[in-house]
Amino acid sequence: MLESAAALIARHWPLANGSGRIVDNYARGLSLGTGERQARTSSGFSITVLADDLIGRHILLTGKFDHSIVTVLLDNAKSGDVLLDIGANIGYVAACFLNKIPDGTAICIEPQPGIVHLLRQNLDQFGRNEVCQVALSDRDGEAAFHINTANRGNSGIRADGEIKVPVLEAAKLLRGLDKLDLIKIDVEGHELPILRSIEPELRRLRPRAILFEDQTESGELRHILRRCGYSIFGIKKTLFKTQLVEGLSGVNDHLAVLR
Repeated sequence: MLESAAALIARHWPLANGSGRIVDNYARGLSLGTGERQARTSSGFSITVLADDLIGRHILLTGKFDHSIVTVLLDNAKSGDVLLDIGANIGYVAACFLNKIPDGTAICIEPQPGIVHLLRQNLDQFGRNEVCQVALSDRDGEAAFHINTANRGNSGIRADGEIKVPVLEAAKLLRGLDKLDLIKIDVEGHELPILRSIEPELRRLRPRAILFEDQTESGELRHILRRCGYSIFGIKKTLFKTQLVEGLSGVNDHLAVLR
């Protein structure tokens, strides 16, 4: 009963953004069970989520997660595009892309052993995808990886990580591509080694748009992208709309657009 009421409110939230805040602020203690559950998204397709994970919780109650990022990605997508999703998690963003973009292809990178099977399962309904169970960095080998079981989207390469995951030099992956249109990078602070590695390939492939997080103060991520010919905008999220702004302070999510 409580789950149904919370989902009814969140799924019929009338404003562009903010349904996730309802879940975080008012349904935090609501039990949705544990393990895998089927969820119907607001885009009309179903995916399997982990009921006791933050992303799964949001999708079960609101039908979506990180709506602003998906909106910006789809606004910059075209028919036949190739998306590289680095840090794909259970595949929600890639699934939204494949569902919306005719003949689009998604290459998804996710090292977490506990959710890669969900990523594959969630994308299989669309086809046109490739899943690589590996972390990307500026070298080959392996790395310590921390898994946040309450929010697997907050997991990542960390010196105190409790498991080891295989690591692939990011440039090697991109060298095998002859077309790349969109990149989404969400790797919880490991973006810089990846961008350092792929800078020459960005110049060759010239993807149209790159969505990335930048919580650092150094600005090196942005310097690399500007050298490769990109203009960078902050993704500002308000209750009424998502907009791109030239000022980069106060936002974590960014869009780089090829000039």
